Amino acid sequence: MPKQHIIEAGESTESVAWDNGHFWETVWNDGGNADLKQRRQDPNILEEGDVLVVPDRRPKQEPGATDLRHRFRRKGVPSMLRVRLLDQDKPRAGVRWILKFGRKSISGATDAEGWIKCPIMPDVTDGSLTLETGEVYNFEIGTVRPVKSLRGLQNRLRNLGYYGGAIDGEMSSELSAAIEKFQMHYQLPATGQADEATESKLLELHLS
Repeated sequence: MPKQHIIEAGESTESVAWDNGHFWETVWNDGGNADLKQRRQDPNILEEGDVLVVPDRRPKQEPGATDLRHRFRRKGVPSMLRVRLLDQDKPRAGVRWILKFGRKSISGATDAEGWIKCPIMPDVTDGSLTLETGEVYNFEIGTVRPVKSLRGLQNRLRNLGYYGGAIDGEMSSELSAAIEKFQMHYQLPATGQADEATESKLLELHLS
């Protein structure tokens, strides 16, 4: 029967679905997750404690002769990693890069808009990005939380270079100053509080 999975730090619909032998769409579109879909919108931006319903796997039959050996390969749909490089809001185009996940490496160059886009498997949780300039960025995957939560604000402001404090879900003078700095940069009312306009701008700049 379907089970209820309580989301922990670093988990997303994709990672939970992968661990349970499903495509992420199968889990996210299950009727048991209708309320969660309405609240969170994005399948990969969940909050610790959210309950994700994981449906039963359906058996599938494949024909095959009984006196022969057969190899079955599980089909996988890789996740897509998207990272954008900016310098003072201007895209860093044509920058050579290397991404490393465990023993695997992928290389390429940013596109005209400064984007790095490459497929990764859903069970990847961390990696490093090295640029031809010598810059190295270590990152974790699946740690961004909903923008309306304090952790979500901290995540996005830190990734955008405005906040350097802990991702602890606590309001602080440092976080308030980071919000105000962000608001001033984008000509929003500088209140130090995350209103709807601030959240919308963060979502525009920080896609996940």
